[in-house]
Amino acid sequence: MLLSTLFFLALGLLLFLSGLRLLADGLEFLSGSSFAAALQYITQNRFSAFCCGLFFTALTQSSSLTTVVMVGMAESGLLELKTAIAIIAGANVGTTVTGQLLSFQLSDFAWPLLMVGIVLMLYRNRYTRNAGRALVGFSVLLFGLRTMSVSLKPLAKMSFFISMIHQASVHPILGIAAGVVITSLVQSSSAVVGMVLALAASNAISLPVGFAVVIGADIGTCVTSLIAAIGSGVSARRAAIAHLLFNFISVLLIMPIFPQFIRIAALSADSLSRQLANAHTLYNLSGAILLLLFLTPFEILVEKLVKANHTEKKRIYDFFSELIRKWF
Repeated sequence: MLLSTLFFLALGLLLFLSGLRLLADGLEFLSGSSFAAALQYITQNRFSAFCCGLFFTALTQSSSLTTVVMVGMAESGLLELKTAIAIIAGANVGTTVTGQLLSFQLSDFAWPLLMVGIVLMLYRNRYTRNAGRALVGFSVLLFGLRTMSVSLKPLAKMSFFISMIHQASVHPILGIAAGVVITSLVQSSSAVVGMVLALAASNAISLPVGFAVVIGADIGTCVTSLIAAIGSGVSARRAAIAHLLFNFISVLLIMPIFPQFIRIAALSADSLSRQLANAHTLYNLSGAILLLLFLTPFEILVEKLVKANHTEKKRIYDFFSELIRKWF
């Protein structure tokens, strides 16, 4: 039974990630404009930078992509640290869009969406084809979510899983740690959120445990930007550390009021899936608002933690700047 569960879970995860990539590609082509070019005009203040991060992440369905591009642009001198931090806050809120969509249990519409998407992809018009690609990607994503949900149902009856859920309910830090580790391995917080929602649909997980794993996934997704900053200059390192620090501080702030927050989330909807999605959105939105209000002190903290090395060569390379402008 365990091998069968793992096989179908892996299959569902593969379908989910493949669909997510197709959806992101289709939406990205539909957007038409360059992210880097848009930044030059949009990020005039902290609120516009926040919105830029939010919409770009919602569009590409990848906060990792947003933060990696941001780290590269900070390294090239195209972004100030304060702007990069505001974009991070927007990316954290934007990534909750996936969970909101999946929480509505749209898997019954997977086949019709797939058929419509395939028909649209047969058209010659580029925008119509990419709209079809996005629909096909979303339908494959829904198939993956359904497969994971079915494969995870037997877990609810396994004694070791019941014990794990009980321990995580008593100690939320265990759920957070699980979210960090799993997201670091699969490199997709959306996939982890999808797995948690699949467990919720099977009634194999509680709201406190699911929420703990989800906020742990927010920390785990920071690994991508930290890797991107390896060997880079001080600007890129500061942007990557700001991403990690923001998510870590958010967890520290929520822990003292964790039970109260869970009670509020439980009142937001009837189904567990909707409660989880709403909790994730409320959590990230609250953290983003606090960050924007205290953006300058936070920037000073990051600069003190990651000090400039005055002996290193200037890291703003013209060719890297041109590369960012060309490809993003």
